[in-house]
Amino acid sequence: MARAIRLHWIKYHIEEHKTSDMLVFSAVEPDGTRTYIYDKAEEYVIVLEPMRRKDEYYLLTAYYLEGKDRARNKMMKKYKRRLAKVA
Repeated sequence: MARAIRLHWIKYHIEEHKTSDMLVFSAVEPDGTRTYIYDKAEEYVIVLEPMRRKDEYYLLTAYYLEGKDRARNKMMKKYKRRLAKVA
């Protein structure tokens, strides 16, 4: 339910309407490079995968951090191992 309520947030965040409390970074995952848009204040994450053309992305998922993911601070661990440049 929490995910469905925030579905319209994807476009808002991708178009960069919000600039404060945001982390945009790329990290290497076992399945390839992923780009994350993380709204720290709302604890909302959008996960993108670069397409062959470097200026386009696939939307993989978007979700609200709750429960164990929030408690383990999963996104900040990914942020610590981010790439120097957004992919």
